[in-house]
Amino acid sequence: MIMTIKNAIKIYLEWKQTHTSSAYTTYKIRLNQFENFIKNKENLSEINGDDIIAFHRSLEENYSLNTIAYSARVLKNFFWFWHGRGESSFNPKEIIPIRYISADKDIVTAEDIRDMSDLLKVYNLQDLQKKLVIHLLWDTGMRLSELLDIKISDINEQGKDGLRTAKVRTRKSMRYNLVIWGTETNDLLNRYLGIRLCMDTDSNYLLINPKTQKVFTPRSIQRWINQLSDLAMLDKHLTPHSFRHGKANFILDQGGSVRDVSALLRHVKPESSFQYMQLSKKRYEDVARRYLTKFAPSNLQFT
Repeated sequence: MIMTIKNAIKIYLEWKQTHTSSAYTTYKIRLNQFENFIKNKENLSEINGDDIIAFHRSLEENYSLNTIAYSARVLKNFFWFWHGRGESSFNPKEIIPIRYISADKDIVTAEDIRDMSDLLKVYNLQDLQKKLVIHLLWDTGMRLSELLDIKISDINEQGKDGLRTAKVRTRKSMRYNLVIWGTETNDLLNRYLGIRLCMDTDSNYLLINPKTQKVFTPRSIQRWINQLSDLAMLDKHLTPHSFRHGKANFILDQGGSVRDVSALLRHVKPESSFQYMQLSKKRYEDVARRYLTKFAPSNLQFT
């Protein structure tokens, strides 16, 4: 039976949904967009590298380079899936996604955490939840999906040194990892658990909305961060991932190595850690300044 493009996308997305819910939506958008672009071809076996190139060129007028690079990764993964099943002779290695990283991306700093945290009161439940979220994101460098997936049963007992750990699952790699946070964050957690365990709900998730009894959505957390950033007058465009980037920069600023970043942020691929070297404009300037040549005045005489 000949595999049509429409059916190939449907089967691939069903498989994708079995192990990740966050990527499923964006993958569906990009794959459907690709299907609409190549309407003149019906079967998967007809697709070649020229079709991929033409599709991404068609995106250049209306989409950013980041979006086009992400689309390339989606299509590469899609064709690897069908290449492995023997349904496509097209070599996915022809698709070379390019990563675009902004050297001056806004990141969270330790000072930002203090400024935002000082705005929140621990005796107010909503404030306490917000305070706990930003401290957990900062201490652990967790992805937001990892944080929202934490269940109460995933949290381990407090150690003698006041530190605490939890088991989190990374949706990108489907691996379980251990995250650790400090005593101040643990004090917030203990205070919150005193309220959380009294909530009338069967849910085992740590962070739930007391009104809906459901896990907070990523949009809710983003809204909290926007509000706190504005109230603290940070003049930054922050996202939950800004905490992860900020933690990486903080580790490097404290004299840590890229290997430390890789370990604490739980990167599967070591090269993922190197991108954080570019995220801080200050660090970029400091490193560049260190290796600039200083010429003696006599060497700079012009005629």
